[in-house]
Amino acid sequence: MALEFGVQGPTGVQFAISPMQHLLIGLDQHGRTPAPRRRWWLSVRSRVPARAQPLLDLMAANPFYLPDFLTPPMPRSGRGVSLADELDVISSVSTERLHDELGRYAELGPLPRQVAELLDGGNRQLRHLVRSVDALYRSCLADDWTDMAKRLDADIVRRRGIQGAEGTSRMLAGIHPAFTDPTRFEVTIPAPVPVPQRPAYEADGVEITLAPNLFSGGELSVAFTSPWQKPLFVYSPAPTPPEPTAADDSLVALIGKGKAATLRAIGAGATTTELAARLNVSPPAASQHTATLRAAGLISTTRQGQRVIHTVTSLGTDLLNANHR
Repeated sequence: MALEFGVQGPTGVQFAISPMQHLLIGLDQHGRTPAPRRRWWLSVRSRVPARAQPLLDLMAANPFYLPDFLTPPMPRSGRGVSLADELDVISSVSTERLHDELGRYAELGPLPRQVAELLDGGNRQLRHLVRSVDALYRSCLADDWTDMAKRLDADIVRRRGIQGAEGTSRMLAGIHPAFTDPTRFEVTIPAPVPVPQRPAYEADGVEITLAPNLFSGGELSVAFTSPWQKPLFVYSPAPTPPEPTAADDSLVALIGKGKAATLRAIGAGATTTELAARLNVSPPAASQHTATLRAAGLISTTRQGQRVIHTVTSLGTDLLNANHR
């Protein structure tokens, strides 16, 4: 099966960081399991709470299908995306969409008991499912999520830098071999899940969401069987380079330790308060560094509602790419 992007490739690309996707991919232990996923599961399975059972039951219902409403693309914003944000979206899924996506299990064989109960129970059963996800996250992922999100942020900054300098096709080609042809994405689904026609507004092109995932192990996961959301591609981020010694860190030598740390900590966007927390410094100290970086053209600062967000400019991205940590 192929998803056609059109002659010019995807019309838009967003990035997302998703704790929900990490939970779902981490729980998928079917078949040949990539090492990162297997290591995580072995380290946490003794801590899985009884309240997580509704999610575990749904994951076990069919190894080849999971409804797309569980994986809402949440574009990365300056303040980040939390599991609570994702669960709010899942909790508000329409009855029509819930029944449509759960009904696809019947096309793959007898309707699993867990799915039938979710269909019959409607919003009440959906709330049980949402609570089970939250319980699993708190027990097995929450303590590590801040550090994981920093690694994912760094990969997004790198991909955006490549996209800005060399174009979207070049950036996609570096994510997975399936994107080598910029106009077409080939995917094989190992079960006969019918793919509905994409919405009419996509006739002139397809917008996609890319989500790096530390449990993917080189695999590319796809969610585009639902007409309610943009196609979502979950990929493996580039390996994190080893930490350099101070003498080997060319960015520190160029702009100083504090400003180098600040530029790296901004990631996909951050407020001064968020930067101060990431750097473990006072807000005035973080503000001094951002003022210097902004004057040098390495970051830009914009207001988004009540928040003032710092983002890395193309010049700053080039500097980061040329001075890897």
